[in-house]
Amino acid sequence: MKFKSASVIGLSLLSFSVSSLPRLVNSPQVFAQEVSSLCPLPSDIAVTFLHSKCQEVKIEQPQTFYRYYSNSGNKYGRYLTTNKYKTNVAVIKNLALNQAWGNEATMIETITLPAGTITYQGIVGAQAPVKCYPGGAQQTFIKDSQDPNIKWSEGQNLIVKKFSCP
Repeated sequence: MKFKSASVIGLSLLSFSVSSLPRLVNSPQVFAQEVSSLCPLPSDIAVTFLHSKCQEVKIEQPQTFYRYYSNSGNKYGRYLTTNKYKTNVAVIKNLALNQAWGNEATMIETITLPAGTITYQGIVGAQAPVKCYPGGAQQTFIKDSQDPNIKWSEGQNLIVKKFSCP
C-alpha cells in the first residue's frame, strides 16, 4: 500500500514539473493534423495528405497523371492526381484547393511521368473550412517538375462553374 502511494505522489510531482517548464521560443510549428513518419516528405508537404500519410512509389512504366491550374505560371507544378474531372468545382472540392491560394482550376493537362520516377502518393487532406474543401481525391507529389523527361500536354479548358463557399 505504501508503494502505491509513493508512485502516485511521484507521478503527481512529475506532471507538475513538466507542466511548469518554460515554453521554448522556437517551439515546433503546429499543423492542422499530425505529421506521420509514414510520409518521407518535409512536414509542410506531408500535411497536404490525409492524416499526413503518403507512400513513396517508383513508377515502373510511363504513367499519365492530371494537373489542374488556372494560371500558366502554375502549369508545371509538383502536385498531380490520377483523378480526371470535368468541372472546376469538382476539382476545387476534391483536391481541396482553398481559393485563397488563387488556383481556380480552370485548366487541365495530362502529364506523363517516365519509368523510374519517384513519386509520393496518397489521399488529399481537407483544408479549412472542411465543408468547402473536403479533399479525398488521389494525390501524387513529385520533387522535380522540371525533369526534362516529363511530358507535359497543352492545357485544355475545363467547364467552369461559379464556386461559392457558404
